[in-house]
Amino acid sequence: MLPRYNLNFIIPLLVLFNIKLHQMKNILKIWLNKNQLTVDPIEYNAQVVIKGNVGTTDIVDELVKEGIEVDRETLIDIINRFNRKSVDLVLSGYNVNTGLVNMRSTIKGSILDGKWNSNINWVNVGITPGNDLYQAVANTTVEILGEKDEKNEIFNHNNQRNLYSESHLNNVRIDDASIQHKIVNEPACGIAFRRWLCKA
Repeated sequence: MLPRYNLNFIIPLLVLFNIKLHQMKNILKIWLNKNQLTVDPIEYNAQVVIKGNVGTTDIVDELVKEGIEVDRETLIDIINRFNRKSVDLVLSGYNVNTGLVNMRSTIKGSILDGKWNSNINWVNVGITPGNDLYQAVANTTVEILGEKDEKNEIFNHNNQRNLYSESHLNNVRIDDASIQHKIVNEPACGIAFRRWLCKA
């Protein structure tokens, strides 16, 4: 039998999450990349520096480190129950506002002849930022690290290609000369076409 939790315990816990979220002052670091789709030399695209990936257990571990007065297993169980209940409600026709996000169900694809066709119809859940997320965004500072070195970017891509070819394409030989010949002789497309058009 699943354990039952006292609302007098859970509600202050959720309030604590919201207070903690509002108190955080985040710093988002970005690199600048030249916008290759324009001739304007001062126009850049921003690339966010990704520190890694985190899941529920990682977030709970962070809360435990900060001294939250709830044991780890109980906290994970509450969050998982909260997520499951949110899913159940949104897929039962409710608009769900968790504070962090708003969720609502929609149907994709036209209903032909009044019949549901799983090949062209499907259930989709639309997700938009909630008030907590909006407030956190407003409290976020963006730190520009500078312009990203294109040479390093090309070097990294070449390393990734070589690593992929060695690890996954053991019996395939990549002929760089033939690739370059093909690129030169093929009609320009995409970014290359835009560059050619701007120079014309």
